[in-house]
Amino acid sequence: MSPPPLLPFQRQILNGLLDEDALCIVARGLGIERILAELGRACATPQALVFLINASDTDEDDLKHLFMQLPSGEQTDQHTHLQIVKNETNSALRAQLYRRGGLVSVTSRILILDLLNSVVPVELVTGVIVCNASRVSAESIEAFVLRVIRQQNPRAFVKALSDAPEAFTLGFAPLEKTLKALGLRHVHLWPRFHVDVQNDLSAAAAPVIELRQPQTRSMIELQQAALDCVSAMISELCSSAKVLDPQTINVEASLFRYFDSMIKKQLSPYWHRLSTRVRGMVSDLASLRRVAELITSYDCVSLQRYLDTLLLSTKPDKGYMPSSVPATWLSSDSANILFAVSRSRLFRRLPADQVPAPTKAKLRDMGLPENIAPVLEVPPKLQLLVQILEEIGAANHAAAKKGDDAGPVLVMAGSSRECRMIRSYLVSLQDTVRFDMHVQGDHDDDDSDSHPRMMVNLLQGFFKWKALMSSKKPAVASQSSSQAAATSARVQTPQGRQHGRGANIGGQAHRAPPPSKRRRVRGASSAASGVLRAPADKLEEESAELAASISSADSHLTDRDMLLGFGMHDSESNRGTSAAATSKSAGAAGDATNEYLDEEDADWAEILEAFDEHFGILAGNETIVIHPHSDRRGLLLSLKPTQVVMYDPDPAFIREIELYQAQGAPLKQVYFLVYDNSIEEQRYLSAIRRERESFERLIRDKSTAVIPLSSPGAQGGVGLATSISPSKALIGIVASRSHRNARDNTSHGAEEQTPTVIIDVREFRSPLPSLLHAAGFKVVPRTIDIGDYILHDNLVVERKSLPDLIGSLRSGRLYNQAEAMLKHYLYAALLIEFEVNTSFSLQAMSGITADIQYSSISSQLTMLVLAFPRLRILWSSSPYETVSIFSELKRNAAEPDIERAVTMGQEDTGVERESIYSQAPITLLQSLPGVNLRNYQALAKKYKNVREMCFAKKEELEQVLDKPAAEKLYEFLHASATSNP
Repeated sequence: MSPPPLLPFQRQILNGLLDEDALCIVARGLGIERILAELGRACATPQALVFLINASDTDEDDLKHLFMQLPSGEQTDQHTHLQIVKNETNSALRAQLYRRGGLVSVTSRILILDLLNSVVPVELVTGVIVCNASRVSAESIEAFVLRVIRQQNPRAFVKALSDAPEAFTLGFAPLEKTLKALGLRHVHLWPRFHVDVQNDLSAAAAPVIELRQPQTRSMIELQQAALDCVSAMISELCSSAKVLDPQTINVEASLFRYFDSMIKKQLSPYWHRLSTRVRGMVSDLASLRRVAELITSYDCVSLQRYLDTLLLSTKPDKGYMPSSVPATWLSSDSANILFAVSRSRLFRRLPADQVPAPTKAKLRDMGLPENIAPVLEVPPKLQLLVQILEEIGAANHAAAKKGDDAGPVLVMAGSSRECRMIRSYLVSLQDTVRFDMHVQGDHDDDDSDSHPRMMVNLLQGFFKWKALMSSKKPAVASQSSSQAAATSARVQTPQGRQHGRGANIGGQAHRAPPPSKRRRVRGASSAASGVLRAPADKLEEESAELAASISSADSHLTDRDMLLGFGMHDSESNRGTSAAATSKSAGAAGDATNEYLDEEDADWAEILEAFDEHFGILAGNETIVIHPHSDRRGLLLSLKPTQVVMYDPDPAFIREIELYQAQGAPLKQVYFLVYDNSIEEQRYLSAIRRERESFERLIRDKSTAVIPLSSPGAQGGVGLATSISPSKALIGIVASRSHRNARDNTSHGAEEQTPTVIIDVREFRSPLPSLLHAAGFKVVPRTIDIGDYILHDNLVVERKSLPDLIGSLRSGRLYNQAEAMLKHYLYAALLIEFEVNTSFSLQAMSGITADIQYSSISSQLTMLVLAFPRLRILWSSSPYETVSIFSELKRNAAEPDIERAVTMGQEDTGVERESIYSQAPITLLQSLPGVNLRNYQALAKKYKNVREMCFAKKEELEQVLDKPAAEKLYEFLHASATSNP
């Protein structure tokens, strides 16, 4: 099936990229994947070699799918083929692939190695297409690739695309930096409010019904308590870490998923100096934000289980894994309200004499405590969804009588878990469980004691999980039990009895404003929240006590049932008939094997088999497809729905619906569901506003951007292609940071020999090789066994970033590396390199002690220097400073011998070159006792594999190794796996 033609504004975007090299920034949902496919189809021919870099696996799959639908030209039925190069493709096959031409998607690391090793015929490269251009920076490998291609082939085009405008507004002049890294001078902006986009999408707008579902009172209290905790945590974090920007770190920004990365980015330069308490606060804030998000996306039982998991993770009791620092927010008043209200949505604990005997028996048979009254508040949007589907079903039935065909109904949810929840609720809609609770003062509504089967199963699973956790936890003291029992009387809420199915759906007694626009005063009275506060740990202990009372009756349950507890279990004889009948109206979509629907249950599998046998394939107007937003590309075109229900709002998908309708799709109705005055609504509105503000700033930056004519993107490749060494242009930027560069800036000339640095191929994950190349060094990538950088025949450098340094010191690997370097080279240096904009400090002053401590980094470095006095340590504040250091070390030094550097460390044993590439067995061999970098190659030459070495005698090992090393290795290989008492 061929996709529909491009819309006029999409054709303008494509023509703009074909006319000139530019960076194109498009709003999400406007079909950037289709534009990328058309661009690749237009540029990639057998006579041209076009590279596609920085593409994700999803991007590659989408392109391959679109290329199968799009012919490569107007006069042919052949399709464009996307060649994908991964680590599994060897260099010989890659060279043949490059020679054949076409569109080649290759990882940036492989491509830069092939470019430097002359595997790629650069003169045949037609151009490069850069995906996800927002991730490209001056230190990235993509900038390295483009620089090398532009130097050797100035005529090659560069076209970059991105659908993340927000990324170009963070930091100082981000747009200019990205354009310079890409070597481009033009930028094309296509926001949703562009005139051409507006005209094309509004010409055939689909009718939209916006349904603002009011929240229940308990949901309002939950989100207010969660936001209070988030606000207090942000205030405390900003006061503890003064480097955070209060303008960007606020409650409204915490609604977005990028908030955690924003905090870590601001704290990254000082992360290694932060106290354990501040690091724990960052983790706790992420958990709190997750709780606030789950209030509207999880059912009440799953939310309570998540909260209990957070609480149990901080328990110091035996059998639990406590966190390093207890979460401070768990002891706040808002946290107590959060836990109390959340549990009140599940059940109420009643005195035993108030529960009728038949109800007790029924609860006991179902594996529930006998003295509870299930509340099981159903998410209001689920009930609203049922009403919408009934309305759509009636309309489709009426249209079918008139002869009008209707397609399937598409329900879009935020995650796969929500899809499973919706599917399970629809299937078990007619299967309800009734509990007769005649409690004084309770309402006489019969429906208040009737609950959907799905919610009852979730409650069963919750208590099974609590019972399992209680069995691993030491018995609670009797004093704690009595306190928990006393607490239960205080947890009752004035409106708790109204939290049954259907309660507060039509409206509430009051409506709260959006959460991001109002903050409740901390320490407010409990009466204001409607819930008497009770300590969260007491509520958790009470639930555990209730679960322990039924754990003995569930001894037959398997571990899987205890851990999941969400399967659909039989309770009524007519369950199968009702589930099968509901399945016809609900349809089938996606994988039903999940914690809500358990297809491994034998009875449920029989129901599905009977359904397929008697009903077969459903008609389009009787099919409901439930799909998550995370994997929706091409869904509308392949499914062709006539009604779409957006269970969770998503701006990008709304634009995809507009594109779908503008391309002539038979879309009749769109339903937009959102919780009124909720965090969900505020997140949606803030996302739209942030994207609009980002494009407005980009428009201003585009008009004032300053790009030098000598940049790599200038016509003819002026700049790096000139006779002046590029090292002087780059090093001059950071010359003020080092007076050593000042005398370098006047002593350059075209007659200077290009300095050479041999670099281990594994180092190309760091930005240093790219900066060395930009500074005029000749970069030679090779697989070397000793060191990372060979500056000349007598000097080797081992580079360590701060995390790598800590890991190498703790594992002892750095000692072996230092020993090998000092054995084979006259001068050996350990380069400790900090990241850009990172605090140039190894650890805080408070962490430096007078005594030697194993856990201290400075102490471990001291012991390293004492063990190897000839080892020199170089300190670099950033990769830019490392370039200056290498320039000084290379002064008046002969260039290194490449063959000597590659074979260094192998001459002792004469091991063949190919044996070194077996990384897995070599790594295992080096980790064995008695084996080090000096003798592992002798073992590799003597024995073909590890199995043969394990059967070797002690005398044979002593012939290969020295006697102490052979004894250590032999004792380890023949040690018993179990210790005798």
